[in-house]
Amino acid sequence: MNAYVSAPQAGWSAKLELEFKYKNTRTVLARNRHQGPLKVQRPFYPESLGQCHVYILHPPGGIVAGDSLNIHGHVWPEAHGLITTPSAGRVYCTNDQRLPQTQEVALNVEEGGFCEWLPQENIVFDNAHAISKTRVNLKPGARFIGWEITCLGRPASKAEFLSGSLLQSFEIYSDGSPMLLERNRFIGGSDLLKSKWGLQQASTVATLVCTVEDADLLKQLKTQCQEFQNQTRHPIMVMEATQLPGLLVVRALASQAEPVKNAFIAIWKALRMHLLKSEAKAPRIWYT
Repeated sequence: MNAYVSAPQAGWSAKLELEFKYKNTRTVLARNRHQGPLKVQRPFYPESLGQCHVYILHPPGGIVAGDSLNIHGHVWPEAHGLITTPSAGRVYCTNDQRLPQTQEVALNVEEGGFCEWLPQENIVFDNAHAISKTRVNLKPGARFIGWEITCLGRPASKAEFLSGSLLQSFEIYSDGSPMLLERNRFIGGSDLLKSKWGLQQASTVATLVCTVEDADLLKQLKTQCQEFQNQTRHPIMVMEATQLPGLLVVRALASQAEPVKNAFIAIWKALRMHLLKSEAKAPRIWYT
């Protein structure tokens, strides 16, 4: 069986469906339907251009053996939706049956729409059996900024990722054609986590993407990445920006999530200024 096809779940399932539409002078949350412990309470409007910020709430605070989370978002023309989370997600250790713990995210953005997927980090506990899939479908002229920050183990608690697994995919399509197909298979305690050709003993791995292609912007972000590396006080911090056709990609490895989050927020603000010529207002929940 394909490792990226979810097995039948025996745990707690939760689903969330969101739609963003432009109405009058701002984006509204036109659809907010949930099933199980996954919801959005209300939209926020901290920015001058009417962008709609929503925080996905998951009261259990993490997923255990057999649990599944399914998040679907649709951004209509001219709408601008930003989706984030109030805190780090947690994937706890599995049970004796090794039932998988899954999170699936599907985002669709119409022509002229702007979607931002900016969740806080996911922490994968030792002996978890996790599957994480994110797929973004863009129509021509749609814009997207998104990131995925993953922590393998809990280094601050000296709890390493010594067993278990994480199957992870991050896919972006433009009008059905792939722009980015990124798949990772992390096995707890494996050589991949420790070797120089792998994660180099980093416990945090992260990717940021933006639908933009600009040589001057790429040069600016490369300089920023180098500055973040030079300024960090953490043992490991490696960042690099690259350009794919129509898509700018920033990848990072670090010993902890905090420096990556801070760097990604700074890069996000630079991308926003480049795309909208307006200063970005970060969700307040990131700082509480």
